[in-house]
Amino acid sequence: MRIRRTVRSSIRLAALAAVAAVVAAACSSSSKSSSTTATTKGATGAAVGSTSTSVDPLAAAQADVAAAEKGTYRNVDPTSRPAVKGKNVVVISAGEASISAQVPSDAALAAAKAIGWQAQLYDAKLNPANWGPLIRQAIAAHASGIVLDGIDCDQAQQPLQEAKAAGIVVIPMYAFDCTDAHAGNESTGLFSAYTNYGPKMEANIDAFTESYGADQANYIIATSHNTAKIIAIQDPEFTVLYYTLKGFADTIAASGGSKIVDTLNVTQSDLLSGKVPALIEAELLRFPDANWIKSPYTYVTTLGIAAALASKPPGSISVMGGEGFQPELDLIRKGTVTAANVISSEWTGWATIDTMNSVFSNTKPVDSGIGWQIADKTTIPTSGPMNPTVDFKAEYLKAWGVS
Repeated sequence: MRIRRTVRSSIRLAALAAVAAVVAAACSSSSKSSSTTATTKGATGAAVGSTSTSVDPLAAAQADVAAAEKGTYRNVDPTSRPAVKGKNVVVISAGEASISAQVPSDAALAAAKAIGWQAQLYDAKLNPANWGPLIRQAIAAHASGIVLDGIDCDQAQQPLQEAKAAGIVVIPMYAFDCTDAHAGNESTGLFSAYTNYGPKMEANIDAFTESYGADQANYIIATSHNTAKIIAIQDPEFTVLYYTLKGFADTIAASGGSKIVDTLNVTQSDLLSGKVPALIEAELLRFPDANWIKSPYTYVTTLGIAAALASKPPGSISVMGGEGFQPELDLIRKGTVTAANVISSEWTGWATIDTMNSVFSNTKPVDSGIGWQIADKTTIPTSGPMNPTVDFKAEYLKAWGVS
């Protein structure tokens, strides 16, 4: 694998949505009748990394995709957990100008109000320099809890230490604590809890994020009959994308057929300056045998990949999109994008408030039920977004005892 690195920007846009679900899959390390070596899991529920000698990676990927296309959603745990009263919550969005931050942040705000709390949203306006001051503003406002959307602990460590000292509950969305090996590797964390992603993963955010990338890889393996040659586009500024790509790359490597021929690193400054289409076009020239592109998130798909492929014959390059927001679904309908792993960022926002409520009541967070669904032309609706099959809002309100 060749890796091309661009200059990192200091701008860290929260340009991704929840990568969530409890899922697992089987992939093997070579083609037919070989022992498995990968440890990533996907939608079928079968663990990878066993010593099985009969796993065909293509068959395993096809089984995984069949499960993921049906959706991996579960009902929210119905355990009664009455809403704790009298709380004041601040949701800090990395940038409301980004759909990937705006949707989950707004959902967390709505859920906080629905549970009966006072709630405000602070907009960091895509500028990391605002993160610390906004956390301190929430402390000064005597917030009971803070929701951080896309802001890793190591990026605001001192203000988060101050929040912890003030007794404020801090719950992340798509963010990693300072104890994470790739986000600080500190001995002590500063987040109060993580959302529960089900009995197989619970708060193991590394594993659940990798499983999201594994399902993206399995779709490519299955659709290409394990012959894909992939340019993986990555934004190195986000811990969540590190783990998504790790799950994707491990699964591709274990397939014994498909390959990542290049990893192109792009940053927020590249995206905002309009450089990304040209960078992608240059990589396609350098790797003319590439027949797939993997996007890290929706804005790279819409602002970079779609523009870069505008002059290509339709269907000559297949594309695995990002989180599956409606702009990507529209590109699937047009044939520019092949598929996306769709998740509900609204659900993530509500699950975050449920997690905070559990911390307030000194109880363990319960299964959120969050899942995802692989979407392509065969599964998406003719228009609009792709919504989960579970009425998660009604289930949360019932569990909270809120009418």
